[in-house]
Amino acid sequence: MPKLIRLVLFTVIGILFLEYLYYSEYDLLPNVYREAPLYIFTIITSILSGLAISSINLKLNEKLPWRKSILQRFIAGLAFDFLALAIILLTLNWLAGVSGIIDFHLFEAALTESQLEVKVIILSFILLFIVTLVEFNTYSYSEFSVGQIRKLKSERKQLEFQFEALKSQLSPHYLFNSMNTISSLIYRDPQIAENFIRNLAETFNYVLNTKNVKLVSLKEEIEALRDFNYLLGIRYGNALDLKIEIDDATLSFPIPPLSLQLLVENAVKHNVISDDEPLRINIRNDEHHLIVLNNKTEAPTKTSSHKVGLDNIKKRYAFFTVREVEVKDEDYFEVKLPILKDS
Repeated sequence: MPKLIRLVLFTVIGILFLEYLYYSEYDLLPNVYREAPLYIFTIITSILSGLAISSINLKLNEKLPWRKSILQRFIAGLAFDFLALAIILLTLNWLAGVSGIIDFHLFEAALTESQLEVKVIILSFILLFIVTLVEFNTYSYSEFSVGQIRKLKSERKQLEFQFEALKSQLSPHYLFNSMNTISSLIYRDPQIAENFIRNLAETFNYVLNTKNVKLVSLKEEIEALRDFNYLLGIRYGNALDLKIEIDDATLSFPIPPLSLQLLVENAVKHNVISDDEPLRINIRNDEHHLIVLNNKTEAPTKTSSHKVGLDNIKKRYAFFTVREVEVKDEDYFEVKLPILKDS
């Protein structure tokens, strides 16, 4: 809340408190002209209180932020604000009495009439309770707004990474190879060509249906991977062997879509596959990871780095877990994906 508006509100509330206290004491509202010094005193007190309370809350937000402890911050704000208001009231009342400039009969009565003192204390406490509550609501709204912005940015980033994975699966090179395979199969074996087209359609259907989906079940991912593996099997025959050994209990856990397919595609892309040098890919799980492991054959003469697909997977996993995707490139190429049990 802007400082000027805050000071105006404190002034208005101070005047309303004055009129209430005056009326409760004398059964009539104070005359503005006759009690002008009292009104001036109230305005000065309200402005000073508003400035003091604003400064106190700013300092407390630095030293004891709301996010650290809401209860402690609330109590501290209420206590310090009340103390500041009491000091200001007592100091100004004393100065007015010593100077004799203001005939401060209402507050002089407050020193002798305990009932009026109690009213002043209760009203001050209620006011400061509301002020502290407003401070908390302002903090809550600010945190909510920041949280929503972060969430939208995070979702946008997820979609960007998802789109990158999607482009990888729908690349012109991949489509060109698939069309060539279909063309050769139509004359050689129409039945296999038909099965190839169906599996290709299922693969693309999965890719398109998950383009805006953050997570799918591992079971769905593996079913799509089997369709993809059928396409690879037609192309490479017995030179490519994909084994999937996943516990049934793990199949219900979530996974970012296309993660396994990208890893299998990486293995195919970065190894020469032939009957003399077959590629063996094994997908299994332990208690905490999905493990994708493949042997290493001769590297193709022209290929891009492993990093593009792996970076995409790592960045998408970073949205769901603090555990990192582990990569080991030794005699075998191994990638460990954290199992997202709590997502």
